[in-house]
Amino acid sequence: MPFNSKRSIVRENVPGLVDVGGPGIVDALAGDPTFYFDREALGMLAEDQRRWSYRYFRPFARLASRVVVTVVLVVKRLMPFEWSNHDLLDRLGIWFLSKFVSDEGGRLLLRHFVIETNILAFIARNTGLTEPVLRPVNLDELANNAVIAHDLNLYEVLAGLKGEDLPPPAGRHLDYTMLEVGELSAGDHRRVMRLDLETGLCFMNVAFAFLTTTTEYRKAVHSLQLDESILSILSELTGDSLFLSWRPGGFNPLIRTNRDVPRDLFVHAVIHEYAHARLLELARRRANSASC
Repeated sequence: MPFNSKRSIVRENVPGLVDVGGPGIVDALAGDPTFYFDREALGMLAEDQRRWSYRYFRPFARLASRVVVTVVLVVKRLMPFEWSNHDLLDRLGIWFLSKFVSDEGGRLLLRHFVIETNILAFIARNTGLTEPVLRPVNLDELANNAVIAHDLNLYEVLAGLKGEDLPPPAGRHLDYTMLEVGELSAGDHRRVMRLDLETGLCFMNVAFAFLTTTTEYRKAVHSLQLDESILSILSELTGDSLFLSWRPGGFNPLIRTNRDVPRDLFVHAVIHEYAHARLLELARRRANSASC
């Protein structure tokens, strides 16, 4: 990824002053061989976070989203009945992503669906479980309860392990062939706005809280706490302790629903990017060893 090569206004021949031009943080990360993150995804993320909405609108959207969602959940708990509309949730989400979220943000969201499925499929295939197959390649494929199914796949894979010990890495030939990420498209729709993904998630969180039952919403939010389990399982299967360094803070039994969901979801996606890139690196090393 090339960095901005414009010269700094600071003259090189002035003693004691540093030229602040040259590579930036994204360029440094792109060049870091220990930074396990797909470089194309890093470029999309950097482009998405340069948008005005990320800098100026996101902080207010995060606060508003959390307040509105809290009010919605309290009101729904006080009602004598609950309502949900998954079909409307799908159609509203696809419409919002295609009209108000940037192309980079849409592709990053699709990429997370595919990557999480790949990671769960890696665990499932190498432990004898049924593999999830949810890999949307465009926004229209987010229909048919894809968001809810995305969370359920995580619960089903972990529950399917039944608390049994995982086999030691030395005694298992791991299969890495399910890790491919194909071409993703957020469509060529004419967008009214191009919000960054994290700001868009603030609005989508409100719709999700309103159009699902409180049980469904809690289950989706609680799934964010299972990253620690996923990373621990990957470490056990591969024998690679690096996965453990990406575990988020906190403890799984301390279940929380009242949290900054858009921000936590964004962190959740980044953690999965790390894990997926590391699995691809382990697959590459195994292939190189086999060819020697």
